[in-house]
Amino acid sequence: MSKATEHNNVVIFDDRGIPSVMCRFMRPKDAGETPAIFKIGEHTADAVYISKYQNTIIEGRAYSLPMVDPAVNVTFDEAVAACITKGAGWHLMTAVEWEYLLNQSREKDTMPHGNTNYGTDYYHKEEKADCDGCGYGRSKTGSGPATWNHDSTIYGVSDLNGNVWEWLAGLRLSDGVIEYIQNNDAALTGCDLSRDSKAWKQSRTARGPVRVNIELEEITITDRKAAEGYTPDYDGARIADLKIDLQEVPQELKDLGIVPDKRAESELKTYVYFDATKGEWLPIRGSAFGFASFSGPSTLYLNRPRSDSGDNIGFRSAFYEVNGKLITG
Repeated sequence: MSKATEHNNVVIFDDRGIPSVMCRFMRPKDAGETPAIFKIGEHTADAVYISKYQNTIIEGRAYSLPMVDPAVNVTFDEAVAACITKGAGWHLMTAVEWEYLLNQSREKDTMPHGNTNYGTDYYHKEEKADCDGCGYGRSKTGSGPATWNHDSTIYGVSDLNGNVWEWLAGLRLSDGVIEYIQNNDAALTGCDLSRDSKAWKQSRTARGPVRVNIELEEITITDRKAAEGYTPDYDGARIADLKIDLQEVPQELKDLGIVPDKRAESELKTYVYFDATKGEWLPIRGSAFGFASFSGPSTLYLNRPRSDSGDNIGFRSAFYEVNGKLITG
């Protein structure tokens, strides 16, 4: 058995014979409560595979390959389509899956560095990636040192911090209210991720819907009703300055990374940005090549219309199985 396989690095070929390099995360058999990442529809997944590399697109399909310029200038719906066209079980990486990886990094004290300053890590300037042949500011996937992987080994998921932002499924702001698709159902084959999908649910406490309140340059995650005369706004802040005013923290806010149980000290200086105005706003995470002092894998911009795209916004696919087989419904 190769060292890579021992460390749960797996190559999956599609029906065109093109490979994707994936990192396999097995459901812990001795855990009391099954982590949300493995709860997909009516099934409990035995394993979830996350693209080791930010994806490229070949003939309309998403692939996880090393040492390539990642795909950019894709909208949310285009990213979803590039993933699901690969077949059953394939999907755009979800917000729940992203947060699961961050929790692993927190537990191991390996919060990843990355390309946050045009090919180098802003906070560790000696760490560099290969930018030859890439678009301005971007670096080749997986070309940074092992500290740019989620577990600080060569076997980890790369580039969660910087290089390009990544679209995520299963989370949004709708008219300022946090909405989500329960558990990891956003990964489910056939899950409707459209704006008008019935799968979206409001995050709620006994006091009411959880919303983002932005006023007087202060951002609060709250379940209180808006004050009379409140006008919704958009703004950003360091995570250290984000206010939480909730009767209790719903589990989904932990699973989605809005209000995690714990954060590493380094995360407090990273940045979050919300748009609480009327409309639907989708998430990108992880920052990009020019995000400098605001960068970090926990960086969250919950302020993008699904039609948005740019030369610093990409994505990665993921995949799941039950009993060694794809879930097909």
